[in-house]
Amino acid sequence: MTPNRRTILMGALGSALFPATGARAEGRDHKVSIRNFTFEPETQTVAVGDRILFINEDLAPHTATADDGSWDTGALEQGQSKQLIVADDWTPTYFCAFHPAMTGRLNIG
Repeated sequence: MTPNRRTILMGALGSALFPATGARAEGRDHKVSIRNFTFEPETQTVAVGDRILFINEDLAPHTATADDGSWDTGALEQGQSKQLIVADDWTPTYFCAFHPAMTGRLNIG
């Protein structure tokens, strides 16, 4: 059977949507839980393009805000979460804007 235009286009689309097994996915997923007025884990190693899900499991509202303000989750009430994608210009240290004694660090490598 000779491939026609439709077969070729569908094959290309399938390859784009469903990469071959073993192909590296873009970025990894990480989780930072906010509970008992701490970030858990307090320090985490991530790479540019990774996704970090910040989840507030505390009673009080919290943020995860870069020390220089370059990135921020915004206010998260109990049970709320925010996913951010690590960029190469991110400041690695962060705190809670409501509770500045709460701090965390990303080792971006």
